[in-house]
Amino acid sequence: MKTQTALGSVGLILCALALATPHNAYAGPANRRAFTQSQPSYPINLDGFGAPLPAVANSLADLSTFATGQINFKEIEEMPQLGPLFNGTTCTGCHSQPATGGGGLFINEIRVRNNTDPGPVHIFAVDNMLRNGPQSQGATPIFAGGVTAEPLGCQITVPGCQLSACQQEEAMKTTFSTELPTCDPTSANFASGGDCVAGRAALALFGDGLVEAVSDQTLIQLAQNEPQSIRGTVKMVTENFLHTAHVGRFGWKNDHALLRGFAGDAYLNEMGITNPDNPTDTSSCALGVTQYGIALEDTGIEDTIDPDGRADIDRFSDFMRALAPPPTIPQNSSALRGKFMFSQLGCAGCHAPSLTTASNPASFIPASTGGTPMSATVNHALAQQTFHPYGDFLLHDMGALGDGITSGAAGPTMMRTAPLWGLRAKTIFLHDGRALDLPTAISLHDGQGKPASQAFQALSTSQQQDVLNFLNTL
Repeated sequence: MKTQTALGSVGLILCALALATPHNAYAGPANRRAFTQSQPSYPINLDGFGAPLPAVANSLADLSTFATGQINFKEIEEMPQLGPLFNGTTCTGCHSQPATGGGGLFINEIRVRNNTDPGPVHIFAVDNMLRNGPQSQGATPIFAGGVTAEPLGCQITVPGCQLSACQQEEAMKTTFSTELPTCDPTSANFASGGDCVAGRAALALFGDGLVEAVSDQTLIQLAQNEPQSIRGTVKMVTENFLHTAHVGRFGWKNDHALLRGFAGDAYLNEMGITNPDNPTDTSSCALGVTQYGIALEDTGIEDTIDPDGRADIDRFSDFMRALAPPPTIPQNSSALRGKFMFSQLGCAGCHAPSLTTASNPASFIPASTGGTPMSATVNHALAQQTFHPYGDFLLHDMGALGDGITSGAAGPTMMRTAPLWGLRAKTIFLHDGRALDLPTAISLHDGQGKPASQAFQALSTSQQQDVLNFLNTL
């Protein structure tokens, strides 16, 4: 779906006002919640999530580009461009908490061990999405294309769902079944080849432009400097629009090194939108099919390049690249003690406190699909910046906490270290949301993360609270 790049003066002012208060997902008193026991002993604040980098906010042209990307990011896709198989209809369906560009409240993606396709199981399909024909209120048409079923049709993950033709094909291709167990890569069933499933939570995108701007060599050197017992693994990936491999850093398995690659993959696999970097649809199951006179699927590239050299996937990249890191909050004496203890426990070995970006990120971050380069303002804003993600963005062997899925060089127990910045805005933890609080998430660390987990559990209750209070300032 296309949005004009030129917003106009009124639209730009409205966007700027919206960006000035990016915490709109939690307004008023809800910004400050009282926490007890496993949560901070003082109020927290979620203001500032989703804002642009300061240099972008101070540049009218770059703010316009950011705002246009943000609008595209929030748009709801419709048939016949949507699908035929999809997990959501908008980027914010997965990336909205606590503001646009954040993570998700729910698990929106499922992977299957024995799936020979590289992508996720697609939950929805356009051929069970409509019900009834055109609707009217009085003499006024209100649903000219029929009514969209709630919620977007029967889900393939729901036991008893009467699967559509497209969903039957999906179940056969991916080997998905509602009876498959959750993957435990250390179990006897897994060792014997048993099939299994893993949920995937959407990761927040705040500060990802800085992550993209870190040079390959910096991440390679970081891995080499880590102690052997917890040393991270570098995964080299070649995006399908490049011939050069780069260090993967995005996604639970480090499947992407560049935001454009992440955006194009998500547009195809999560929403079923073909784009310049991913021109082939995942299925032809709905081609030539109509319901209530509505064509269910389009042909050709659905996300086309506009005269400004950008397709929607480029606008998504513009928006993500210019998102500021999660804002921190001041640390009280308890949090300062927790910060020291965090390092003493060994947590900082994988959750690296700081990284520094390259001097000229534009030298390896590609232009848009139509050849438009990153702006000089954004390049300067990202260059030689030291930031604090509390993550090394490398793969680590997490033992039983691995998701059981193999993705290239990332084996079944290998997971990317989740950065801890913005942790206080999360409501579910770990890759499949199995932990509903931080102490549980820490206790479930296995493999290379187990010694630090055991050290945390050996602390006194007050010492554990100090660590938790520190984490909730990030």
